[in-house]
Amino acid sequence: FSWEGLQAAFVRLKRMVMAVERLRVDAQTAPINHSEHSLGHPKLAVWRDMFDDAIFDDLNTSIAITVLEETVSMANVEAAQRLLITTKMDTVLSLDLLTLTRQDLRIRPKAAIITEAEIETALAARKEARAAKDFAKSDAIRDDLIAKGIEVMDGDPLGWDWRLDI
Repeated sequence: FSWEGLQAAFVRLKRMVMAVERLRVDAQTAPINHSEHSLGHPKLAVWRDMFDDAIFDDLNTSIAITVLEETVSMANVEAAQRLLITTKMDTVLSLDLLTLTRQDLRIRPKAAIITEAEIETALAARKEARAAKDFAKSDAIRDDLIAKGIEVMDGDPLGWDWRLDI
């Protein structure tokens, strides 16, 4: 166990939640090809078998999670089909990926003195200040958030704008 390993696992979970959110949207908006049954795509069959093999191999969850991640993001397979197999894999792993949101993954200490709404409002004001090239105001907002225990994460590739500094 290490704190770095735990943080890496948390980032991985965030990525999966975001990928499943996108997949759910795509599955709702994309037309479904009824000519293939739900898991008829050859790629899905291969990934389903790899997932099953990992689970039957003494619950090798590290491989099973990797297969799940690949399944969610694979190209050239209908979103509805990917969502179906993702749901089945998630049921086995109990990660709750279909119901978790980004907000659910924000860890909030009981002693926090600022609400999420206040944070989002401050970040919106900071974004406007940066767009107007008012960097003094932008820096002041960032410094105020830092003083309140909020780490502003500019340029975060996952798009998570802030996290509580715990």
